[in-house]
Amino acid sequence: HAIAARRPPDGHEPDFHPLRVAPSGARLTNPIEARQILGPHPWSRVTDAHAAGWFRQVSRIPHQRELNDEHYVDDHALAQIPAALPLLGLARHEQMLLTRGDGQQVTARGFDDPQAMRMILLQILTGRRASEIRTSRFDCFSPVPDRAVDAAEGEQIARFHYAQSKIDIAPDNILVDAEVVAVIEEQRQWVRDHFPAITPRHLFLQRTGNRQGDKPYPSGTYSWMLREFSKIVKITDSKGKPVGLSHTHRFRHTKLTRLAELGLPVHVLMRYAGHATPSMTMHYVAARQEHAEQVFLATAKLRADGTHVTFSRDDHDSLHLFNRADRFLPHGWCLLPPLQNCDKGNACLTCSVFVTDASHQDALERQLAETEALIDRSTTAFQERHGHPMPDDNVWLLQRRAEHAALTKLLDTLRSKPGRAVQGAGCGAAPTGPVPLTLDLDHHRRTRR
Repeated sequence: HAIAARRPPDGHEPDFHPLRVAPSGARLTNPIEARQILGPHPWSRVTDAHAAGWFRQVSRIPHQRELNDEHYVDDHALAQIPAALPLLGLARHEQMLLTRGDGQQVTARGFDDPQAMRMILLQILTGRRASEIRTSRFDCFSPVPDRAVDAAEGEQIARFHYAQSKIDIAPDNILVDAEVVAVIEEQRQWVRDHFPAITPRHLFLQRTGNRQGDKPYPSGTYSWMLREFSKIVKITDSKGKPVGLSHTHRFRHTKLTRLAELGLPVHVLMRYAGHATPSMTMHYVAARQEHAEQVFLATAKLRADGTHVTFSRDDHDSLHLFNRADRFLPHGWCLLPPLQNCDKGNACLTCSVFVTDASHQDALERQLAETEALIDRSTTAFQERHGHPMPDDNVWLLQRRAEHAALTKLLDTLRSKPGRAVQGAGCGAAPTGPVPLTLDLDHHRRTRR
């Protein structure tokens, strides 16, 4: 449509001519030959169909998928980075033996830049942008209400205020753990030692030409340092692909992907990332096939060989008990409905909803022997202490004898009826078949007068 609109209505040649200017902006060197082939007025033959055909081609332009794993750094690469990071902070006259991603061991000289070492470490731990770490304030900590430092367990939680300058409505702080706090405190001490006569404004400072301490660590220096560092250490992922450490934004993708895989809701991820929309946050989450398969295997009931687990009709009750771990007992099962409370205490053997089978026979026999020994030991001690036998109406003795009788009946029933489940409460057989019932049809009738 735009091309047709530029065509003069009188059919004259437009002010821009394809015979004079090439698509790239360069002038044609053969306008006479082109005019002989195309004619003097080629734009007069342009119709709306040409524009419609072009827009159909535009719709076929492939778009990048929203979830991708191109920027995700896997565990294989992340394990190599901390081992090589001390080389960044090592003095230039010192050397360090390190193992590259390809397995080759080399000896390299230090870069004498501990600030770059701590900056990339903070990016890996927090997932913040390079500018947010590089230009952070020196006083970037604030206490967290209702959170105290537990010196015994080493727990230390603080609120880290980073330099948010990209999105006005986004937050500029996150909660960090003791590891991040230790890295920042180490950087603070380094600044105090190297800039003792000034009050620093930023956490990471430019080392030269910064008498007032108001210039942050230069962005170009940080990129160059990591680029040269990558050439030496040669970090590779699990597929052998090199991981360039100068592209630090991939650590932000990795951190948000890890948090998403832990099950954090989207609005929590958006708050942590400092994004204004959930769609931007989900753009950072990698669709890892490995994690998708792990989640599927965790939800599906599969055997080790990948085949599905099938349940018979006899397993129906057990399936309902899977969500209640307290329904599985050491010597049987409790069939009490989940919404009801148990008032029996530990008297499961004499409870009508207690069920056991031959798979627990060894535990029941061991419990019977222990109960007999406990009764004998306790009654003998009572006789020696008081000079007379323990009374038969003793509360403790009554409970122990009830358990002993229930265990004896349970084991007798299991032996006489192998392969069947047994109910508690003395193994009394439940009535089967119709129950005789007499209805008084005249009892509730209203007598008419």
